[in-house]
Amino acid sequence: MSNSILCGPCGYAENNKKAEKWCTVCEEGLCVDCEKVHKSIKTTRNHRLISTQDYRQIENNSVSLNCEDHDKRFELYCKTHDAAVCLGCVPSRHRTCSDVIPLEKAAANAKQSTALADLEDTLTLTIQNLEQIINDRDSAMEKLEGQKQFIKNTINATRARIMDKLADLEQKLLLESDSKHGDCKSEESKLLTRLKKSE
Repeated sequence: MSNSILCGPCGYAENNKKAEKWCTVCEEGLCVDCEKVHKSIKTTRNHRLISTQDYRQIENNSVSLNCEDHDKRFELYCKTHDAAVCLGCVPSRHRTCSDVIPLEKAAANAKQSTALADLEDTLTLTIQNLEQIINDRDSAMEKLEGQKQFIKNTINATRARIMDKLADLEQKLLLESDSKHGDCKSEESKLLTRLKKSE
């Protein structure tokens, strides 16, 4: 249960209930029953609700919904400065801006915007490229292992051939040594026989 998002209103009433939705305005979880109540109250009826699964994916991204200067919630959008502003910002910094519109209106077509479509395409392409790179690296790793085994086999085969050659050479040298020894022994015997006769 510690990993679950709990319902805020139920928690206030000391009743721990698992939340199914997250209100991005109130910044708290809502169970099924509290979600119905939330949608039925006039002041919270238009609040944006997302699933707790979607919230889990963005909960660690810190996005401030309040103005740092005035500590008020962003409610307007200035097209000139391409920035979200609060009601306190308009008289001080955006008095001369003619294109300050409600934030909901600015965000209404965000999902259909060309910039968002381009970003989605870029992200999709980037993900495909990453998948291709990962596959290439996996393939390269397999080839590397295959090459290592091939080199190992080649070294072992070369060693075996060298050992066979050395064994052949050893055999030839031993035979040649025996032959030379026999010849020398024979000559020595003949010389010894002649010396004995001479004696």
